[in-house]
Amino acid sequence: MAGRRLLILGGGFGGLDVVRSVGRSRAARGYWDTLLIDKENFFQFNPLLPAVATGAVETRHIVYPFREMARHRHIRFHKNKVIEIDLDRRRVRLHNNLVEPFDVLVIAVGSETEYYGVPGAIENTRPFKTLVDAMTLRARVVELFEMAEQAESMEQRRRLLSFAIVGGGVTGVEVAAELVEMARETLLPMFPSLHASHLSVTVIESKNRVVANARPEHSDYVRRFLERRGVTLRFGAGATRVEPRCVHLADGSLVEAFTIVWTAGVRPPGLVQTLPMSRVPDGRIKVDEFLRGLDREGRPREDVFVIGDCAAADRGDGTFQPRLAQTAVKMGSYVGKLLVQRATGRPIEPFEYREMGYIISLGKHSSVVELFGIPISGRLGWLLWASAYLIKMVGLRKQLEVGIDHLTHLWFEHDVSQILSRRQILSDEELNLSLGPGASAGEHGTTPDRRRAGLADG
Repeated sequence: MAGRRLLILGGGFGGLDVVRSVGRSRAARGYWDTLLIDKENFFQFNPLLPAVATGAVETRHIVYPFREMARHRHIRFHKNKVIEIDLDRRRVRLHNNLVEPFDVLVIAVGSETEYYGVPGAIENTRPFKTLVDAMTLRARVVELFEMAEQAESMEQRRRLLSFAIVGGGVTGVEVAAELVEMARETLLPMFPSLHASHLSVTVIESKNRVVANARPEHSDYVRRFLERRGVTLRFGAGATRVEPRCVHLADGSLVEAFTIVWTAGVRPPGLVQTLPMSRVPDGRIKVDEFLRGLDREGRPREDVFVIGDCAAADRGDGTFQPRLAQTAVKMGSYVGKLLVQRATGRPIEPFEYREMGYIISLGKHSSVVELFGIPISGRLGWLLWASAYLIKMVGLRKQLEVGIDHLTHLWFEHDVSQILSRRQILSDEELNLSLGPGASAGEHGTTPDRRRAGLADG
């Protein structure tokens, strides 16, 4: 009968790999009483969220139910939200005051959107972190095209079809590329009164190039690719304030957009930042060479492992591992193996991580890839992107579903069916905007009259 309580918080890339490693070992299943806790009952394949946001990949095809995994791996799963972690008493408090004790804890709760204290950012931008965020953005884009089709002036159409993306990292440029592809290749041909000149997409990046962590030639490739497709790139001035449909930049300029998407950064959840552990300036918990969390005195805790976006693993040169899916996978696999080794009494070598590279998707036309130091771009890059993510999907069924989606997307247009209602994707203010012949297109400002863009809730 299982004895020691192993509690895994978070079923993302890291947590899932811990569970899979322990579940594959008969010895580990007998040694550990394993419980996985996540606020959702599914694993979400985050790298394909931009494709979901434009309908290139079906929503349910990038999720994998934890219940199915738990049944096959002989572990337990609870769908619940963690409220508090009590390290001294070795217990975790959940929603509804449920308490789960542990002998060993794995913290793999991922990250949340970082707004850097920018006034108005939370209230006036749309996050892009979850499946619901991607679904809602897609529905909003289609809905705004439907509204723009019925607008009575060119200025109103341009205002409705203006999009700004704050953050020029991988997620930001992927969202921009997918959005422009869907708009130009599928939506615009279906709306007779709309023209490419009505559409505007702006990417705002505080650094001097997009995807600053990529090699310079790849950053230039991405920049040229987006600019050829009509995307405006604003470099060197980050957002300092966000108002409804307007972003103020550090250089004093403004970017007006009816839809503002925030992809500028992530941080560990508040739950993690309040733990009495050593951490780096960005909030991540410091870990040792075995991925054990360090207390405030810098001593490793034998009973706490931290992986994924919450962990800061020193690379040996004073820098820390990047917050990438591949990092979480490597960490999760390592901790899973370590726990199996504990069950069998065998030693394990320290964690060693070699970065494989990166993949940046630019729609079905192109991608840029660095694989073990080898740069690849264009259609070959896209094939590598599709193949790599296909292999990494959890389960044969999901691999088949996503593979069929990729093939379908190559030959057919996006599906523009809009299932959500306007009230589910537009704010109350946006629902009350008027689009009659006497409506003012409006200017940027803070009063209702000056924010009027003109639409009716049909």
